[in-house]
Amino acid sequence: DGHFAISPDGKELAFVADSDPAINNSNNDVFTVAIAADGSAGKDARNLTAGNPAGDGSPLYSPDGRYLSFVQQRIKGFYADKGRLMLQARGDGKTRELFADWDRSAGGLVWARDSRRLFGAIDDAGTVRVYELPLDGAPRKVTAAASFTALAVSDSGALVGLRERFVEPPTLVRIDPKNGAATKLSTINDALLAATDFGTYESVTYKGENGKDIQMWVNYPPGFDRSKKYPFFMLIHGGPHNGITDGMAFRWNAQVFGSWGYVTAWPNFHGSSGFGQAFTDSINPEWAEQPYQDVIEAAEWFAAQPWIDRERMVAGGGSYGGYLTGVILGREHPFKALLAHAAVYNLYSQYAADFSAEPPRFGGFWERDNRAVLERNSPHLDAAAFKTPTLVVHGQADLRVPVNHGLELYHTLLAKGVPSRYVYYPNENHWVLKPQNSVFWYQQVKRWFDEHASPQE
Repeated sequence: DGHFAISPDGKELAFVADSDPAINNSNNDVFTVAIAADGSAGKDARNLTAGNPAGDGSPLYSPDGRYLSFVQQRIKGFYADKGRLMLQARGDGKTRELFADWDRSAGGLVWARDSRRLFGAIDDAGTVRVYELPLDGAPRKVTAAASFTALAVSDSGALVGLRERFVEPPTLVRIDPKNGAATKLSTINDALLAATDFGTYESVTYKGENGKDIQMWVNYPPGFDRSKKYPFFMLIHGGPHNGITDGMAFRWNAQVFGSWGYVTAWPNFHGSSGFGQAFTDSINPEWAEQPYQDVIEAAEWFAAQPWIDRERMVAGGGSYGGYLTGVILGREHPFKALLAHAAVYNLYSQYAADFSAEPPRFGGFWERDNRAVLERNSPHLDAAAFKTPTLVVHGQADLRVPVNHGLELYHTLLAKGVPSRYVYYPNENHWVLKPQNSVFWYQQVKRWFDEHASPQE
């Protein structure tokens, strides 16, 4: 699948491949194969993870060649299952799990030069933090504020990576592995950033569904003044298991929305990654209920703030975020306008798309026993309650959530007489990636909210 590693002595290749031929039953495994002196690979590859029916990947050799590490999941068909750090001793072939009780997923891994530890960029409660992962001992958090990705270790042993925040694009830094102090190395964006008026942001914890604590990132517009009232944009992340971490987004950028005068929020609702396996898995098979309640509780938290204009509250999201926007559309909510981008609208037709090649935790909705789950969770079945002005956006080349979802949602809104607009990209896929298309996207979103969330006279 593109992940591979070569042993330090150049005699072995480790790679990842799907060992299950069924189209809807993938099982990535880690294989090794000998490399001959002329550089050719042997014919017989050895499957190191044949006993695990779920996914394995990210093989890495230790610098001294004694170990091969990899990441293992154990719940088949659940892409957000905990990634466990596994270690194989190449001498005797014995494999053990490191940190079995650690409730975080291993990722972004690199070996230290001494081969006695790894470093990882770990999704941890709304921030991607650097952790030291010793072969003997417990995980140790190295960094605290800001997110760090793309870790690498130089021949001299220096640890480097990319640091980013909501107000800082990825910046090359050297990281002190003892105390997490970061020394800036790249200056390519300095002049541009100095001329940009950013807002501020903070992490807030509020009570979500059933009174449970939910972490949420709140971004404030430049010059934010608590004595004034501001419009509010609820941002609903995708996945549903892709938690929002402190980092620069080039799509759905909260600072762009802040430049329009909006306070924005990214709630890490139930199902989000980075808060433990039970929290991530809590919404399966009920995709809608807990995240919906978490978003509504977040909206009520903002509505109670004296600096929020309750008559100018809007919401929207993409992919699963578009799906949850559709759920909100069919239920009670305080939002004056909505944005549904690449939204899953009809769970039946979504399962007939390529999503069926990655079955979720709860199986297919076509099974009789799952029909009640469908009825509770598919937005299209609540169309009778649709009444909120909604901007629908979709790309023709979207194979993750095919374009029929956007068309079905838009035409349903038209049939019901609900104010709506459809922005169709013939040359985009699940994301809007082309620069001018992105500019147009932001323009259309601003226009929609200006039209339908103006303050009451």
